[in-house]
Amino acid sequence: MRVKRVKGKDRRLVPIPDELRDSLREVVTLLAEADADPEIYLDFDDAIQVGALCGGRCGPASHPFVFTYFPSGDWTRRRWHLSLHRAEIEDIAEGRMVEILMYCCKAQNCQCKFRDESYDCFYCDWENEEDVQRFNARLAELAKRVASKEDGIKGYLALNPEAGVSSVIADYNPIRGLGERLGWFTVDEVETLLDKCRRSAD
Repeated sequence: MRVKRVKGKDRRLVPIPDELRDSLREVVTLLAEADADPEIYLDFDDAIQVGALCGGRCGPASHPFVFTYFPSGDWTRRRWHLSLHRAEIEDIAEGRMVEILMYCCKAQNCQCKFRDESYDCFYCDWENEEDVQRFNARLAELAKRVASKEDGIKGYLALNPEAGVSSVIADYNPIRGLGERLGWFTVDEVETLLDKCRRSAD
């Protein structure tokens, strides 16, 4: 059985590949056809299958078009999960938008990218239950030894070098008594300590 354990992701601007731009040009054509023909129904998750994209109009009002982009040559650990407004689709297709802000997996063997921070990676964020239990046991032992939040972050990075803010908080909060003993983390505090500990380790 696999269980979810979310890792941190890098938030960065990513250049838009020509292949993705070409596929979104096809989407623009399809949307124009759907505007003219009410029989074209796009409101489900694989209604649009063009070029290197699969998706549909099934997201929230702010970004209703949800796609998975499959870069040529690798349909597994390079997927992009995109949520876009129609104006963004048109801007990308017409070359006005050349970069897009994405949350990118940190693992060297995974190049999956996500437009929405809440998405999880099938490859990086899900683990075998036995591995998670072993990790949690090591984390519980670490929690008994640490005397400060900074010590906790250093030890945590030894167990999970790709840690991000969300994974630190998600793993720290459930440890019984730790928050009461050392205090609860804020997001800004975790960001600061992760940066400090990584720099001191270099």
